[in-house]
Amino acid sequence: MLVPSRVLAVGVLLGASTLLLVSCDRAPDASSTPPSAPLLPASSPPLPSASALPPLGGDGLVRLRLEGFLDAVIAAPIGATSPRPVLIGVHGLRARPESACGAFLGVTKGHPFILCPHGVPEHAEPVYGFTTAEALKLEIDAGLKALRARFGPQVAEGPMIYGGFSIGAIHGVSIVADDPARFPVAIFDEGGGSYWTDDRASRFARGGGKRVLFVCSTADCERETQSGLENLKRAGVEAKMITAGHIGPIVDDRVVTLIRGSWPWLVQDRTGALGPW
Repeated sequence: MLVPSRVLAVGVLLGASTLLLVSCDRAPDASSTPPSAPLLPASSPPLPSASALPPLGGDGLVRLRLEGFLDAVIAAPIGATSPRPVLIGVHGLRARPESACGAFLGVTKGHPFILCPHGVPEHAEPVYGFTTAEALKLEIDAGLKALRARFGPQVAEGPMIYGGFSIGAIHGVSIVADDPARFPVAIFDEGGGSYWTDDRASRFARGGGKRVLFVCSTADCERETQSGLENLKRAGVEAKMITAGHIGPIVDDRVVTLIRGSWPWLVQDRTGALGPW
């Protein structure tokens, strides 16, 4: 069981323009010289960049209705004036989407959009899980469609990051291995390590997979992650495991801080939608 984080830290791409000056080999005839354009007053404000967006307003946590699924939870980058990348945050067994969004808000300091699928109810309690990787992928696709419909140009095109806890990590292995161009970077907390077979690791590498971070807080996780770690490295993927010690299968401030410490390594790509974060 995953214990929701209590951390909720709600937190750029720069636009540029180029001025092209063209000169002639000879001075133009004064009689044919067009009148000069009027100069702007010295006090005129600079023209806004064509790529600038109005600051994103509204609530930091938003529920989005999905067709065929329970509402997704979105942590939005309030104040953003440029398109922001997307991180998919998937909670574990008997948990809620707010827990995954809260944890990754603490990790990313509110830079990306964080899309957290809801899952399906477990028993009679108000907690949720995911039945299969295929069902989770469909829910993620529905969430991305609703995210882009709601926020439009504020959402960056290009690759995303997958982050999963427990069952979200286990189901996430096949999702990212089957679509590494979409998810070239992934985080798996307390799960998924032993599911990285040679075949999956090779397919992930061939398809453009770049980096995988495993996060453990139990001895079982540390032991089960070793095979996946070796398979990914052998395939040419950068992979490493970090551990919070044997504190149990939980997500608290210690785990969030631990992942945050490895964030520069995880998103070291400095171009495109993956970086810098």
